[in-house]
Amino acid sequence: MKITAFLLALLLTLSVFASCAGPDVQETEAPDAAPAVDPVQPGAVETEPEKETRQPHHVPAYDFGGADFVTAYPKWSGYPYYFFADEQTGDGMNDAIYDRKIRVEEAVNVSLKQTECGYIVDVVNEVTRSVQAGDDAYQMGLFHCIQGIADMAVGNILYNLDEMANIDLSAPWWNQTMTDMLRLGEKTYYGVNDYMIPAPYCIYFNKEIVEQHRLDNPYDLVYEGTWTLDRCLSMAESVTEDRNGNAAFDSDDTAGMVANDASCYTSFVTGCGQYMTSRDADGRVVLDMNTEKMISIVEKVYHAANTPGVIQIPGAKNSTQMFKDGNVLFDLGSIAGAISFRDAEFDLGILPFPKYDAAQENYISLDWGGLMGVPASVRNPEMVGAVIELLAYESADTVIPAYYDVLLAGKLARDPDTVAMMDILFDTIAYEIGGNYFGFSSGFKTLFYTLGDEVVKNHNKNFSSLYKKYQRSAASTITKFYQNLVKAEANP
Repeated sequence: MKITAFLLALLLTLSVFASCAGPDVQETEAPDAAPAVDPVQPGAVETEPEKETRQPHHVPAYDFGGADFVTAYPKWSGYPYYFFADEQTGDGMNDAIYDRKIRVEEAVNVSLKQTECGYIVDVVNEVTRSVQAGDDAYQMGLFHCIQGIADMAVGNILYNLDEMANIDLSAPWWNQTMTDMLRLGEKTYYGVNDYMIPAPYCIYFNKEIVEQHRLDNPYDLVYEGTWTLDRCLSMAESVTEDRNGNAAFDSDDTAGMVANDASCYTSFVTGCGQYMTSRDADGRVVLDMNTEKMISIVEKVYHAANTPGVIQIPGAKNSTQMFKDGNVLFDLGSIAGAISFRDAEFDLGILPFPKYDAAQENYISLDWGGLMGVPASVRNPEMVGAVIELLAYESADTVIPAYYDVLLAGKLARDPDTVAMMDILFDTIAYEIGGNYFGFSSGFKTLFYTLGDEVVKNHNKNFSSLYKKYQRSAASTITKFYQNLVKAEANP
């Protein structure tokens, strides 16, 4: 999946923004601003984007006679807002989704429909019910990034995408690397393509607080490769201020960092290149979290969480509102949450989660977006494969550029720095496989949410003891999963 493809489309259309931002916006490098760089090679200057000729899709001109293609999805994250549209409304995102729908419908003569199936557990239950009943009610399922992922894989609930007609997993609109990572057995149950809009967590920052405290420009740190966990936490600590003088940090003071959910802190772990699991010689995932790096991460965050005003202010009001009020330097949240800051009265920026240290090669952005699968009971895999392939193919030209417009429609500036940061966020997407498959399982959940729940909330810094307590339960979960997966794939 080539996320940069739609970034290039954005850059090529910067002249459209010039009427609002001035004539210099058409330049790929702003005067007196740090140049956009390739996050894999810090320091490499982007000049003019190269024009690419898109590889054509291989889907034949089918006529499926107006057959229904129904997607089951939960009322969660961006699914209700960024995936479906039944009419044009004049909203850019909606109309781009509708345009994609019409293109796919007309290309192979189908009717795209969708059914909201309650919350994250409800869509899993409904798709499972449908498959076990042997009906063909749904041709695609959109799921949570954790809920039910393991159960569906071992329950013969999903179709093997390796055998799906008309799907080319090697095409650029599929992320082959991520699809391979999600394959834990012999078959591919979950796919990642341009239809599945990523939802990485990011760090928003208040530019005015940076200037007031004469802090280093965070963008420069990112470009230089020195945006690290230590730097991030030290900046958060440096701005804390008991402005009302009541000797207790509350919502009227200046804080270093807030998050609207404990899960946000997990992105610090992945951002530092620490994962819950690794692969053994046979390619199976094994628990691999009790490392010196993990212990170090815990200690660093624990120090910040126990320094008044740096992380999570007890008794404070909604963290997003605190940030919008201009009282916080860093806000941890989803990239999709950018639109919630439209009414903020200060300029804000956006950053990837920091690296562990400057020696770490790349930034890493943990994806909290959902996963896509096909119910095993579909009766026309030729039609299903063709539609899924076209949905992915058409997204790059329509929906993804519009999604960027949505994110840039608020207080985020349309400038090279912001675009470069978003480029880094989307081009460094990674999955936490242990979290995806086992994040809600016994033992695993506590370890997966260590930073948010144990360190920040419970002020527990003894990770070795925590790991020892839950290791056996977590390891047993993996063992049982593979035993069930082998049985399921041997007896589909």
